[in-house]
Amino acid sequence: MPVIYVEHPFKQNADTVWQRIRDFSDLSWLPGVAGCSVEGEGVGAVRTVTTADGGQVVEALTAMDEQARTFGYRIIRAPGVREETHYQATMEVQPTDSGCTVIWQAQFNGGNAPEAKVEMARQGAEKMYAQCLENLARLLG
Repeated sequence: MPVIYVEHPFKQNADTVWQRIRDFSDLSWLPGVAGCSVEGEGVGAVRTVTTADGGQVVEALTAMDEQARTFGYRIIRAPGVREETHYQATMEVQPTDSGCTVIWQAQFNGGNAPEAKVEMARQGAEKMYAQCLENLARLLG
């Protein structure tokens, strides 16, 4: 399975960064997000994210561990992502001596798609994750 993996250091402590990203309904720190609505609460909640270009991404919260500062989600539906892709992602905030590190990773099933196309999708997602975490760092100062 292809793996997407990005980590980004933050000068803020882990609790500060966790409080900013832990809310499944608040994606205001993600560039290109025009809106987000959530149905349900806790694990099993489903959010619909509307992008600036009018696209929609539907995701379900699959795990939440406040102590470990980590949560998981899966993409149900998104442009270019089919349900059989089984796209699963996690975000984790780990404390460090100088602040913390956010690790955002995912894996998906490329199915019968050509290897080059799968790799291009993996690299695109990795680039997007990195840009999102850089944006979060700017917002946190």
